[in-house]
Amino acid sequence: MKRLSILAWACIILSSCEQNTPANENADIRYKGDTIVVSEKSPVLKDIIVGSVQLQKFSAEFRTVGTVRPVSGKLAGIAPPFAGRIVKSFVRLGQKVSIDSPVFELGSSEFYEATKTYFAAQSANKLAQINYERQKDLVANGVAAQKDLEQAKNEAHIANQEFEQAKATLQLFNLDEASLQMGQPLKVVSPISGEVVKSNITVGNYTREDSEPLVVVADLSQVWVAALVKEKYFGAINTGDRVEIFTNAHPDKVIWGTIHYTGEMLDEETRSLEVIVECNNVDRELKLGMFCEVHFLSSPSKAIILPSTAVMQEQDNDYVLVEISKGNYVRRKVETESVHLDSIRIINGISEGENVVMKGSIYLNM
Repeated sequence: MKRLSILAWACIILSSCEQNTPANENADIRYKGDTIVVSEKSPVLKDIIVGSVQLQKFSAEFRTVGTVRPVSGKLAGIAPPFAGRIVKSFVRLGQKVSIDSPVFELGSSEFYEATKTYFAAQSANKLAQINYERQKDLVANGVAAQKDLEQAKNEAHIANQEFEQAKATLQLFNLDEASLQMGQPLKVVSPISGEVVKSNITVGNYTREDSEPLVVVADLSQVWVAALVKEKYFGAINTGDRVEIFTNAHPDKVIWGTIHYTGEMLDEETRSLEVIVECNNVDRELKLGMFCEVHFLSSPSKAIILPSTAVMQEQDNDYVLVEISKGNYVRRKVETESVHLDSIRIINGISEGENVVMKGSIYLNM
């Protein structure tokens, strides 16, 4: 009796093991390297959905972060060119200024000396030119020697060069020579048109020539958003493509931009490339230094898009199952790119017209 009980338990255990036999040990599914053969009678076939690979219209999209910056040449920090005392201010915060508009006046001994040098050079040049013309007349009438003419010519040339140098020095400060007077303060002007976004002017304060800019003028009607793009997305960005910008201040509002420039130097640590997006900022919603979300949308193109259920992963590789014939499948390694949560773009590995397992690959997984 005891022997019969042991035999019964053995049968039960054996039956249980047969019911839990893994699929890959089932005779209905056979594996030969990368080839999978499924028996015609296997119930697995009803759970496998195969579809033909077709090219579809596709716009690559991805999101990253960016920082708002001024457009190159549209922000100017205005610092005093000489040490001196601020004697007058012409601007205030938020004020609109045009190019060459006066910003502040600076009383400076160095500027006074430059003005003195200019007038001295102007006078010396005038006298030297007059002397040269007189020597030419004297030589023509046989009164003066040729060497006196050569000396006068040389002196006139040197005097003219010194005058041009003094004039060029003053032209650096956009001064009107006709109205220039000895002892007048220097009017420092704005090199660009824009808005005063920073001002540290204090009338009567003494400042040095190496001090920080006293005034910052910026044209913020357009700004740049510098976005960091990962290496795997490089093929999806093109100059001129439109881009969506989102900010924390207005998370539901889309600010449109255009790819202005794609960098050529890859950051080796982050494996990212800087992409400059130019945005219209008439409404001043983008502030300099602001962080924002950048949504890239590439121009539409043809691509192979498969459902995410068609792609299997093994370690660092992605693969699909290509149907050779009914019940016969081959594992094919593919290069992929995520598109949405439920779809994947196939960059390389399969071609249009091939039949691929769209759903049910998990039942054939080795």
